[in-house]
Amino acid sequence: MSSPGSFRLSFTNLRMPFSDGVKYTLLGISVSLFAIASLILTWQLYRYCKRKPKPSGKVKSYQSVDDKQAGNTIFEAADKESDIQKHDYKVQKLEDEIKKLSRCLSATSSISEQDSADFQSITEADAQVNIHGKLRFSLSYDREQSQFALTVLDATGLPVQDFSQSTDPFVKVKLLSGSLSEQPNLQCVLQEWETKTVKNSRNPVFGSQFSCPLTEKELKTITVKFEVRDFDRFSRHSVLGEVRARLNNLNLLSHPVEISEELQKLNKDLVGEILLSLKYLPTAQRIEVGLLKIKTASLTSNQDKALYARVTIVCNQCRLKQQKTSLKSKWGITVFNEVLTFSLLDSNIRECVIAVSVYETIVNQKNSKRLIGQAILGKRKAGEDEHWCLMMQSLRQPIAKWHSLLI
Repeated sequence: MSSPGSFRLSFTNLRMPFSDGVKYTLLGISVSLFAIASLILTWQLYRYCKRKPKPSGKVKSYQSVDDKQAGNTIFEAADKESDIQKHDYKVQKLEDEIKKLSRCLSATSSISEQDSADFQSITEADAQVNIHGKLRFSLSYDREQSQFALTVLDATGLPVQDFSQSTDPFVKVKLLSGSLSEQPNLQCVLQEWETKTVKNSRNPVFGSQFSCPLTEKELKTITVKFEVRDFDRFSRHSVLGEVRARLNNLNLLSHPVEISEELQKLNKDLVGEILLSLKYLPTAQRIEVGLLKIKTASLTSNQDKALYARVTIVCNQCRLKQQKTSLKSKWGITVFNEVLTFSLLDSNIRECVIAVSVYETIVNQKNSKRLIGQAILGKRKAGEDEHWCLMMQSLRQPIAKWHSLLI
C-alpha cells in the first residue's frame, strides 16, 4: 500500500496535456467570467439599496399578497398583515366606486336618443309617480280609399317634473294589431309615429295628423296607443301616461270620432318572445349571453327586413358594456345562435341588469332601425327573476329560457 506522502508526490508530478497558451487562455476566460459576475452582483445590490416603496394603494395590496405567500413560516405577523389587507381592500373598493361614478356621469351625458331606449324599460316604471292630465284626439276612416287617419289635437293638465319645473311634451302613437298572431295576447306594431315637441307647456296644442291604409277587417283588430312623454335632450324621455282606443268599439265607418281621455299608467305590450341562454364563469369573472331565437307576430318571411339584438349590461342605472349581434332576415321565428361574452367584476355581475333590445331595420337603407321589443333580466328592485337564479345556481353551465319581448 502506498503512503500518503507518495500520493502527494505523484499528484504534483501530474502534467496537463495542454500547452501553456491554452492554459493561459482558460485562465483568462475564468477571470473574465468572475469579473462579470462580480459586476452584476454589485449592480443588483446597488439597485436594491436605492429602491423606494411606492405609496399607491394598489401596490400595497400586491405587496400584501406577496408577503403572505413568502411568509408562511412567520406566524407572528399574521394579524398585522390581515389589517393591512383590510385597509387595502377598503381603498380598492373606494377607487372602484369612483370609477363607477365617472362612468355613470360620462354615459348619461353621451347617450343618443336611440340608445336611451335601452334604459327606459329599466326605470320608467318607477318614474310614473304622478300621472294626471287629459289627451284629446280624433279618429276617422275613409271607406272608399280604405284609409285610416288620426289627429292628435292637444293635452291639458300635464304634470310638471320636480327637478326641471317644466314640461316639453310630445306624443308617440302606435297602431297595435293582433290579427297576424296565433296567440291572442301577442301584438304586432303596424305603424309608429311621433308628434312635434311643444316647449315648456302643460297644455300643449299638437295638431299632428297621421294616416295609413287599412282594410275594414283590419280596422276591427286595431288598438291605437298614445304615449305622452316629456322630452329630455340629455337623458331618457320621462313617461307622463298613456291613452288607448280600440277601434272595434268605435263606429268609424259612419262618421269621425273625437275623444278626450284621462291619462293612465303606461303598460307594456307583448310583441314577441326571445330565447336566451345565460352562463356565469366566476373564476374568469365572465358572463356569456346567448341569443338563440326571436319569435315575433309576423308569420311570413320579410325579404327587405332584418333583425338584430343589442345586449346592454346596466349596473346602478349606468351602462357598463354593450354588444350587438349580426343582422338576420326577419321570419316568424328568426334563428341567431350567437353568444356574446362580457368580462365584468364579480360585484358588477351579481348586481347587474341585462337589457336585450331587438331592432328591426330595412336592408340597404340607412337610419331605418326601429326598436320592436325589449327583454329585461337580472337583479331588480322586485327581486331576481327565475332565469337569473338558475344561472347563479348552475355555475359554468348554459341555462336557456324564453323571455317576453315587450314594447
